[in-house]
Amino acid sequence: MSDIQAALGIKILSLAVIFNSVLSVIFAGDILYIFYAKPASHPYQPYLLDGFLFCFVIIASILNIITAKILGDVDLKRIKFHHYFYGFMMSGISFVFIALFAPSYLFALLMPTSISDNYSSAAFLMVYGGMTLVIDDIQDVSLKLRTFFNNLKRKIQSFGMMVEMLHLCSCVVSIYVTLSVIIWGFVNRVYSKGFIIPEFSAGFFTLNLLITSIWGLGVVKKRFWLLNTQGKDCSSHIRSI
Repeated sequence: MSDIQAALGIKILSLAVIFNSVLSVIFAGDILYIFYAKPASHPYQPYLLDGFLFCFVIIASILNIITAKILGDVDLKRIKFHHYFYGFMMSGISFVFIALFAPSYLFALLMPTSISDNYSSAAFLMVYGGMTLVIDDIQDVSLKLRTFFNNLKRKIQSFGMMVEMLHLCSCVVSIYVTLSVIIWGFVNRVYSKGFIIPEFSAGFFTLNLLITSIWGLGVVKKRFWLLNTQGKDCSSHIRSI
């Protein structure tokens, strides 16, 4: 395999993890809102102890985004523009079309558990797909942002062990949340001829949770944060996850 093919494969994996993590944050935030804004509606109980545990899913997802951005720092030629430009265009155009022609779908952007048809799900994926490109290339938007992220990286490096423990704990809790969601789905899902018929949002959220947990545990197993603390190049290690 040529260097360009390997770099492209790594970049695609990085974008996929960032995309998954962004969706996990949005879904988890929506569930948190349901738990605390609507006391009468507590999804996933009695299998899930408390909605607050979704905060750990958010933490694990954010840490996954950081590792994926480092993983995706490969040398690829740009087509005309930085890809944050295409991300802004993709999200912006999708948002404008939704606002003009299907404003009711705007709620699905922040409340994905309400997704119930192909149109709203497509709008949701388009907006956050563009956002994924922006996040992956955000440091190139301006020199101030690049300086900010470089300073943030140095601060994170000084707390490698603590960040690793936080990532591990968040992923373990995320696995528990994932199992709670899966069990709840099997118990409460509608059956037809012996097959489970999941709603888009429920099935997609479960898959997101599973990927978030597996990727995070893989990163911790490779001692990503400790390698960063020691000033070593850890990107080659997490690429084997």
